[in-house]
Amino acid sequence: MQNRKLSYAIPILFLLLIALTHPADAVVGAIEDGLVAYWSFDKDTVRIAEQAEDIFSGLSAMVKGDPELVPAADCKVGECILFDGVDDNLLVEDSNPPKIDRDWDEITLECWVKINALDDSWNRIISLDDQPTNSKVVTLYYDDDDNRHGFFIKVGNQATQAAQHLIQEDIPLGEWLHLVGTYDGSAVNYYVNGKLAIKHTVAGGKIAKGGLKLCIGDRSDGVNADAIQGYVDEFRIYDRALTAGEVQKNMKATGLDVSPTSNHLSVTWAQIKARRK
Repeated sequence: MQNRKLSYAIPILFLLLIALTHPADAVVGAIEDGLVAYWSFDKDTVRIAEQAEDIFSGLSAMVKGDPELVPAADCKVGECILFDGVDDNLLVEDSNPPKIDRDWDEITLECWVKINALDDSWNRIISLDDQPTNSKVVTLYYDDDDNRHGFFIKVGNQATQAAQHLIQEDIPLGEWLHLVGTYDGSAVNYYVNGKLAIKHTVAGGKIAKGGLKLCIGDRSDGVNADAIQGYVDEFRIYDRALTAGEVQKNMKATGLDVSPTSNHLSVTWAQIKARRK
C-alpha cells in the first residue's frame, strides 16, 4: 500500500515541479547575444529629473528637458517615458572603455514607440550620430514634412535615399509600434510590428568611432531640432544585425532571461518586466 502511494506521489511532484519552473505567464526573454544596452524605463530604473539606467550594462541616459515617467497602465511593458516634442530627450553618457563611441561593424536599434502628434520636421525616435558633423547617422525616425518613416543610415559617402528607401507614408499615430532597424555593413532592414517593412542597401561598411553619441527622443547635439512627441519603451541596442526570427521573438519579450548562471550582475528580478500590457 505504501509503495502504491509513493508511485502516485512521484508523478504529482514532477508535475508540480514543471508548473513551478514553467509558469503559464513566464517571462519571454529578449535576445542577449550582441546586446549592448537595454533601457526598460521601469520606475526602479528611472530618476526622472536626473537619469535612466541601462539595466544590462550600466550606462546612464541623462534627462534633458522634463519628460514624464508614465504609469504602466499607459505603457507597453511596465513604465515608459513620454517626450513633449519640444526639448525632452535622454542623452546617453558613455562608459570607459566606450560602448557607444566605438566601431560598429553591425548594429540593431529596437524600441516600442507611440507617437502622439506630427510637427512637419524630422523626428528621431532613437539616434546614434556624430552631430553636428553629421557624417555618421543611424536612426529610427519619421518625417512628417515628407510623409515618411523608417531606418536611416549614413556612413562614409553612402546614405539611405529617403524617396526610395523609407516607408512613404506618415508614421501611424496613437498606437504602439514595435520598430527595429538592422544594418550589417551593407544591408538595411526596417521592421514594423515584427514584419519586414522595407529593405535596401547602404554599402558604407562599418560605422567608425569618433564623436558618436546616442540619444533617445532627439538627435544628440542638444539643439532640440528633431524631438519627438510621444512615448518610448523597451529600447535595446545590439552590436549585430538581428535576424527576422529574433526580431519577432523580441517583439514578444517582457525583459531578459534570468537564470542562476547569468553573468549579468546588473540584471535582477526586480528590474525584469513581469507581463506585457
